[in-house]
Amino acid sequence: MSTPQLHEASVGTLRAALDAGETTATELAALTLARIGRFDAAGPRLNAVPVLASDIFDAARAADERIRAGRPASALDGIPYTAKESYSVRGMTVSAGSPAFEHLVAGEDAFAIERMRAAGAVLIGLTTMPPMANGGMQRGVHGRAESPYNGDFLTSAIGSGSSNGSGSATGASIGVIGLGEETWSSGRAPASCNALVAYTPSRGVISMRGNWPLVPTMDVAVPHARSMADLLAALDVLVQPDRRTDGDFWREQAWLPVPPVDKVRPSRFAGLEPASLAGLTLAVPRMYIGADVGIRSPIATRESVLALWRAMADDLRAAGATVIETDLPLVSNYEGDREGAPEIVTRGLVPERFLRSELVELTVWGWDGFLRRNGDPALQRLAEVDGERIFPHPPGALSDRYDERPPALELAAEVDLASLPAMPVPRLEDIPAMAEGLAGLERTRERDWDDWLAEHGIDAVVMPTVADVGPADADTEPASARLAWRNGTWVANGNLVWRHFGIPTVTVPMGTMADTGMPVGLTIAGRPHEDERVLRLALAIEALRPRRTTPARTPPLAATDWLALPIRSEAPQLTLAVERTGDALVVRGSARGDAIAVWIDGVQAEIETEADAFTARGQGTLVVALVRAQVGDAGAFGRA
Repeated sequence: MSTPQLHEASVGTLRAALDAGETTATELAALTLARIGRFDAAGPRLNAVPVLASDIFDAARAADERIRAGRPASALDGIPYTAKESYSVRGMTVSAGSPAFEHLVAGEDAFAIERMRAAGAVLIGLTTMPPMANGGMQRGVHGRAESPYNGDFLTSAIGSGSSNGSGSATGASIGVIGLGEETWSSGRAPASCNALVAYTPSRGVISMRGNWPLVPTMDVAVPHARSMADLLAALDVLVQPDRRTDGDFWREQAWLPVPPVDKVRPSRFAGLEPASLAGLTLAVPRMYIGADVGIRSPIATRESVLALWRAMADDLRAAGATVIETDLPLVSNYEGDREGAPEIVTRGLVPERFLRSELVELTVWGWDGFLRRNGDPALQRLAEVDGERIFPHPPGALSDRYDERPPALELAAEVDLASLPAMPVPRLEDIPAMAEGLAGLERTRERDWDDWLAEHGIDAVVMPTVADVGPADADTEPASARLAWRNGTWVANGNLVWRHFGIPTVTVPMGTMADTGMPVGLTIAGRPHEDERVLRLALAIEALRPRRTTPARTPPLAATDWLALPIRSEAPQLTLAVERTGDALVVRGSARGDAIAVWIDGVQAEIETEADAFTARGQGTLVVALVRAQVGDAGAFGRA
């Protein structure tokens, strides 16, 4: 049996290797942990997966038994993945990056985790995020993730990119799928910075039950993957009906019906045919390519991003699409970004009281409901929470600059999260202006998006996902902060509108900037609940030419050198103990099998064996051991 290579491995490649008996789910889990040891805990110290699942090898062993019996649960059976720490995983912490919830234990799985568990996917760990997903690169209880591409730049947008750990982990081949989220641009921004594909669905398509909410009207689950094929394999698992509506705002509220999942999804995502680009009209907003002369504060799109856009536009035209430059009234009439343009706050279609309700009463309702459903005896109501610990300002960090945004965005800056636990918890139906507000969002979107697309014969809008990437020290250096907080850089292009109006998007790699070595994405936006069409467009655009580059900071690990043991057995068994002696680790264990390998921070260690006992020594913090027998593998890990 040859050693598999997880670096850039796809669902299809690993599925074939698992089904052919060329590897095992246990081996894939061990090698993923070895990559965490080498690149996350050591080396570039990505800090993307700070919380490891305790049952990794139990889940992997169960997958191996199904696969050996010829009954894999799904295309994802045995495939390693990660999830943001705002997804509830039964028995694990669900802190959402906040010190206030550092020790909160999930009582049940989130819907997405339920689905992945039923599909046999192996959860490796939970990924880094800022407190409550309320931002982008702010440091939470586990810090923040770093870029696998260039340590001088942020791995996501500073003001809205909270799935930064998911982006870094998936980009670095730590897991094949990463489960992220988005409220403003927290799924798209890290996808752009890590050459990933990301799907932000229409309202109600992927159940949010069991996810910590932030702004329930905007929150969506966002799968990250390194290819469209891998994304579609995940969507076959995730885009399914949820019989329960509690904790999933769009299916729980009664003011604005959303179509059932079965009416939105195709019968099967895997194998979905790419759209034909010939004859399509694709619009790129001038504001995102440096061509908008009317905008009040021009978006400073980096020249190397524009070069990638021009190459992409040439490819689109060569494939038969018409690419036109346009205004984007959905954004202009939301932010009032030019002379004569209204703002959502003052336009009269959406009550200002609703916009405040979304950020205050609805959040209180969502957070308290999450705690009640979660059922941790130590913390069951929002009123029990120390508000000052929900989103504390990191020591030494500069202040965020949300108050410098357009008026529509300044409302968020006015919300004091620390004050929310002291507020009464409303019933959903009693929250002010909800019915009028949701209806106003619909009218606005129909006028500025649906009708605008139809009037101009536009099939989809495409744009660079971001204008630039912020410097890594933007949280401490004023000059870097000025760059990172520019429009188009602090949040992905489009700002709040895609999520506020429920517009589906898919982001695919557009290329890597020649001057920074950082990737940038192309985002495709379509009509609400025409998600399949947007996905098919993304498939076609991805197929134009390879545009994902691999991160130089996280290369393939060396091939495993399997060492013979002097005993054999019918079933592999493994015990492991790790102790620290000075700067070194001493690993002792017992193994019954045919061969064994031990990694310390991703570096394979030399092993001394005596009968079924083994000893290994090295420096690091994360130890992974794997023992092999003819009937399967067993794995274990430990941290010092």
